[in-house]
Amino acid sequence: MVRSFIFFAAFMLILVLSTAPATADDSSIFTLWPIADYRASHAVDYQSLHLLGPFLKHENKGFETEYALRPLFYRAVDDEGVSQTEVLYPAFGHRREKGGSSFHLFHLLNYDFGDRETGSGNRSYLFPFLFYGEDEKRGNYWAFFPLGGTLYNWFRYEEISFVLFPLYSRTQRGTTRTDNVLWPIFARISGEEESGFRFWPFYGQSSKQGEYRKKFFLWPIFFSESVKLHTDNPMENRAVWPLYYSHKSPEKSYQSWLWPFFSKAMNYQKDYTVWNAPWPLVRVTHGEKYHGLRLLPFYADETLDVKRQRWYLWPIYKIEEMHSDLIERRRDRVLFFLYSDLKEVKPDTGESLRRITLWPLFGFERKNGVSHLHFLSLLEPLFPDNQGIERSWSPLWRVYQQKWDRQGNQVVSLLWNLFWREKQGERVAWELFPLMEYRTEAAGEKDFRLLKGLLRYRSDSNGKTLNLFFLPWGLKFGTSTPDSL
Repeated sequence: MVRSFIFFAAFMLILVLSTAPATADDSSIFTLWPIADYRASHAVDYQSLHLLGPFLKHENKGFETEYALRPLFYRAVDDEGVSQTEVLYPAFGHRREKGGSSFHLFHLLNYDFGDRETGSGNRSYLFPFLFYGEDEKRGNYWAFFPLGGTLYNWFRYEEISFVLFPLYSRTQRGTTRTDNVLWPIFARISGEEESGFRFWPFYGQSSKQGEYRKKFFLWPIFFSESVKLHTDNPMENRAVWPLYYSHKSPEKSYQSWLWPFFSKAMNYQKDYTVWNAPWPLVRVTHGEKYHGLRLLPFYADETLDVKRQRWYLWPIYKIEEMHSDLIERRRDRVLFFLYSDLKEVKPDTGESLRRITLWPLFGFERKNGVSHLHFLSLLEPLFPDNQGIERSWSPLWRVYQQKWDRQGNQVVSLLWNLFWREKQGERVAWELFPLMEYRTEAAGEKDFRLLKGLLRYRSDSNGKTLNLFFLPWGLKFGTSTPDSL
């Protein structure tokens, strides 16, 4: 499939290069909607070929080349060998760069070909069944769940071993070793000055000298924990769940009655108190930087340091704000993703962003002075800034697009260039295929065609020319003036 696509794209590229008219700035445009659309600007080393509307794409942008057969295939590669390949995004992805490469299949089967010199190791998995990796100290390892195997540095454990899980498993974190039989029912905990056992859910206890003490009875109803005893912030957790739960430490405390409906939380470091009565409908926060009131579904106004959040008739209207030295941000939303208006400014760099979406009708973005408006907008409001969707899916349904900047430059496209218009400085070009097209240059040159050149009128410093029936010679007359046509 990929070879056929490359061959077809190369054939069409040769065809359009042989027929595309050159303009004064050494750029070319050839259109045969919806079969082919070719554009090139040799001054900036740019070439673009689209076939069958948005479906096939071949684009050169300086040192980078992109191929696309939407939505099935996308590939980008640069002169340094860095590449990215996607097949039916997000089903399959492969990325190659300096130091190694990686691929994934639905993010379940994953392989990371790491470079040992950069501190990375090869890892792969077909979650949750097959795992493989290379550890710098222990060499190769593997695991086939649930039959057996050993993993190193997975799931926040230094070592995990198991045989016929849940029959037997062993985990190692620091000096703490836990042996499980019929996990999670029977367990034995051991380590340096550490011991314990578990017969879940009936009874269990464990302790480490000077670090922690834990005990439970009929879990999760009764449990008591004293942890981080060797730090400046020791913690105590007590529970008769769900009637009562408490957490206490020098930094914060939390008490809950009929969890999670009624609770009181105090943060001594940040100096604020939160009451929930009942959660999540009523919440009162008191403090200098942390304060607010929530009475859902009618009203909420809460400030958390530099962030402020407001709800009106939840979930109809929500306002989110952030005010700091690094960023000024506000987002207004109606019914979560139905309508969204985002404004963002970074005062230190001057960067700005405005993004408005109305699902599924349109999306608008203005970033650092460059604006982009498009219809339709099916997935973008749900997954903003997702480049995979932008590359492989969005062009398929954007029936209208418009881009412009503060200097007055503009690009418009309707129905994948059935009608298009480009303006750059005093240069203007547009076409309504196949009826008419018009181009003008800064020097006053003009070129107007009907039916792709059945009738063609040109005006430049040498005079005016009229061509009929695609003939290369024409009728010359008069002298050109800046206001001609």
